[in-house]
Amino acid sequence: MKHLLNELKVLKGNLDNLPVENLDNIDLSKTELFIVDINNGFAKSGALYSPRVEALINPIVDFTKSIYKKVKSIIAFTDCHDENSLELSSYPSHCLKNDFESDIVDELKEIKNIKILSKNSTNGFFVLDDVKFDNTENIIIVGDCTDICIYQFAITLKSYFNQNNMDKNIIIPINLVDTYDIPNIHSAELLNIVFFNSLIQNGIKVVKNLIY
Repeated sequence: MKHLLNELKVLKGNLDNLPVENLDNIDLSKTELFIVDINNGFAKSGALYSPRVEALINPIVDFTKSIYKKVKSIIAFTDCHDENSLELSSYPSHCLKNDFESDIVDELKEIKNIKILSKNSTNGFFVLDDVKFDNTENIIIVGDCTDICIYQFAITLKSYFNQNNMDKNIIIPINLVDTYDIPNIHSAELLNIVFFNSLIQNGIKVVKNLIY
């Protein structure tokens, strides 16, 4: 047990020592922003609502408003299922089509130039219209959940880029990403530590914050 606690301390230290990235160092005209699952079903109400996700709304909206005129594109993924979706065998019923839950939050709807893509699984990669990312150098990913939708999308993107020798920077700011917490079942703090470290080990640039 002591060994595990020491390992956890080291992993947490890795995140505590991450840099802050200045957006002045990033060519936003060649940058795409992906906002993952900041929808009513996760951030406002429903079986999978989390106050930790709700707390992401304002920071993500503020960040998006600060760069939306400068970035190449903004895509917002949102879960959208029918009653027969296989995912609902693993999770409680959530974000059904034409339901309040599957809409992105109103705060994001107020921002121009956001393209909304509905997804029937936890991985947004499979609903992308374009996976070539021509004239794109940087991909910023924000939203939820660290260990599920964020992790799967980022790792799949990185694997695709590696397979095709495409040199792209995937950037994830810790302050704009989180996961849900269920005591004794799903520890948000622990899973954030483990999965952020795994993202780093897979060549994804995880930073404390993106300042602008």
